[in-house]
Amino acid sequence: MGLNAGDITASSGMSKAIYDKIDEYMSPPLEEDLSSEDMKKIRDSWKELAYAIAQGVISHIKSNMVIQSITTSGNVSTSVSGQTGEADPGSHYHSVALSGTQNNVEFTQNNAGTGLVD
Repeated sequence: MGLNAGDITASSGMSKAIYDKIDEYMSPPLEEDLSSEDMKKIRDSWKELAYAIAQGVISHIKSNMVIQSITTSGNVSTSVSGQTGEADPGSHYHSVALSGTQNNVEFTQNNAGTGLVD
């Protein structure tokens, strides 16, 4: 899953998740005397706040995340083709076609891992 901040309207991504929680915890009870117009302005501000928070969190994670001890596995298949060289002057050449397969090869990460997350 990619890190997705969403948008300024908090309609998707992390900004929507943050906005939904802000709205859940901070919306006034129904008996409060706020007009629907006032609540719309308040909620629009919360959406902008949620987006700002999401952008900051994702930016911080991308800049500071450390990835380590990653091992992956897969199959490797190689092929080499060509011809042999002359053994003696006047001798002939032979065509060569070699292939190799190694299954379940394990690869281990060998760098710090920082700055590699998009």
